[in-house]
Amino acid sequence: MQLQKGANAEIDSNIVEISWHATPGKAEVDVSAYLLTGERKVEGDAGMVFYGQRSVPGANLTIYQEQRAAVFEINPATLPATIETIAFCVALDTSHDQSRRLADVGALKMQMGSNSFEIPLAGMSEQALIICEVYKRNGTLKVRAVGQGFNGGLAPLAINFGVDVEGANEQAPTPVSAPSTPVSAVSLKKVTLAKNERVSLSKATGSIRAKLKWEGRGKGEGDLDLYCFYVLKDGACGKVYWKDMGRSHALPYISLSGDSQVAGEEEIVLHRPDELRYALFGAYSAVSNGAGSFESYRPKLIFYGQDGSEVTVPLLNPNRTSYWVAITHLDIDREIVIQHVETYGKSGRAFVAAERAPRLHADGTWDISKGAIEFKRK
Repeated sequence: MQLQKGANAEIDSNIVEISWHATPGKAEVDVSAYLLTGERKVEGDAGMVFYGQRSVPGANLTIYQEQRAAVFEINPATLPATIETIAFCVALDTSHDQSRRLADVGALKMQMGSNSFEIPLAGMSEQALIICEVYKRNGTLKVRAVGQGFNGGLAPLAINFGVDVEGANEQAPTPVSAPSTPVSAVSLKKVTLAKNERVSLSKATGSIRAKLKWEGRGKGEGDLDLYCFYVLKDGACGKVYWKDMGRSHALPYISLSGDSQVAGEEEIVLHRPDELRYALFGAYSAVSNGAGSFESYRPKLIFYGQDGSEVTVPLLNPNRTSYWVAITHLDIDREIVIQHVETYGKSGRAFVAAERAPRLHADGTWDISKGAIEFKRK
């Protein structure tokens, strides 16, 4: 299965293969893996697998520099019980050429059995990247496609995961986007997410309001519809939208405040986030709004927690010809992980496909332009 960024899947192999398109000049590509506890830190020197230490309890590494590839083998039987996640990374050795960036590598690919994840690197200015993570979930191992950039090379990346790097006096860099599976919820008041960025809220924040705001055109005209596709803890799937506004005091404990048919806002409330496993928020713009509505209406989705936290998810690259946009994905386990996904549906020129809604699957993966088609009756 070809994984998209942020997607997860069950594993059918213990072999992780990482390959890259090019070696940029003298800047070699270093591959590494980090065995992390629940605090996302290594337990010591044995928590890092790289060219200088190719075998540790639970994992070993083989490097094929001429073939521009590396192979990690995970041994679940010898993996320490305290390890919850293995992060697989690449970093450029820029000791001979500090100008090199990941964009010079061209592309990266991860293959783990039938699961693969390809990362185009064009335009990336970082020198390190977390490619994917293998993590424990209910006694089994799963893989998540991450694609998170870091500023700095191998040493700063290792320091970030708690490795004591001899002679290193630099501080661990700030990730370009937040960790894909944060264990401790961040303390925040107001945050605006960039594309693919994530933040984590505590379940203790209580109910969460998701408010879609937009401007419309001219005399306040412009109708956008807010949707919440959800998966409950028991695996049941559904959606809350203009036709089914949900319920606040019974499953799914999600409700839509009303259907605004002019410019303004619509709000969906997650009354019991603890009853949810996944959610996908999207918006629909009818053909009657005309071309370019996502661009001219300037919509944004804002999440409000009862603790005063506020997470804004703006549309940064609006598509002028799409009717649908998937805006935000929520992964709800120990915390509520909010990810900015901004993915647009098929062009309105392909009418039938363009009208198809996003679709959220029971395992949390989702796709665009694959769901049902429904039209409002005036």
